[in-house]
Amino acid sequence: MRKVLTAALLLSASLALAISGEEVMRKVDAHPSPASMEGTMVMQLIGKQGKVLTREIRVWSKRTEDGEMMLIKFVAPADVKGTAFLTIKKGGKEEMKLYLPALKRVRRIAGSQKKGSFMGSDFSYDDISNLSGLDIEDYTHELLRTENEDGVEVYVVESTPKPGVDSSYSKQIAWVPADTFVPRRIEFYKKGKLYKVLTNREVKPFADGKYLIPTLLEMENVTSGHKTVLEQKDLQIDVPIDDAVFTERFMKKR
Repeated sequence: MRKVLTAALLLSASLALAISGEEVMRKVDAHPSPASMEGTMVMQLIGKQGKVLTREIRVWSKRTEDGEMMLIKFVAPADVKGTAFLTIKKGGKEEMKLYLPALKRVRRIAGSQKKGSFMGSDFSYDDISNLSGLDIEDYTHELLRTENEDGVEVYVVESTPKPGVDSSYSKQIAWVPADTFVPRRIEFYKKGKLYKVLTNREVKPFADGKYLIPTLLEMENVTSGHKTVLEQKDLQIDVPIDDAVFTERFMKKR
């Protein structure tokens, strides 16, 4: 009887690991995404002692034939109002620009600057640019194990950048539920040590369930204990957005 139970357990484990890490991440990547989005985002910077700093942001994003474009504009408070961040991905290349109204100039974000803090938050410029998902072709993906959370099977996948890929992190570990394939949690490591944790605290359906979009995200720096919460508001999906929005001229517009 014991041999039968052991065989059954081994078979169960084998079936659970039948899907590969590569297949899991391809399912994540294949999830339908809107052609465009526009809305308000509330950013909360939460200190280790609980002090909260709130900022309001307008966001526009649009997919193109060979990439995507996103513009973020700070609306409030007064000390950051008018600051704008533009990222354009095209043909495998990416360009980032930041407009600082106090200096009345646009500067490029390049190289190691992309790994720096985005406006004092726990997100880097790269993190913000990759909120729609990482380029899975740049990583190798290994299924570490499966877990059960509230009756849902969850795949735990480790993604490691391939040689020559300039990544902010040495590896990422994602918890991906089998019922949605929208990651619930992503751990970011630097030099093998846990650095930050991103949690999708709320995922909502849009367009009659066609899209599943995280609307409440929390990024925690495990070293400092500082957190940043992003909450999507009045999100409009698949709305017409003129390409002129994603220009330096619009960045400077009040």
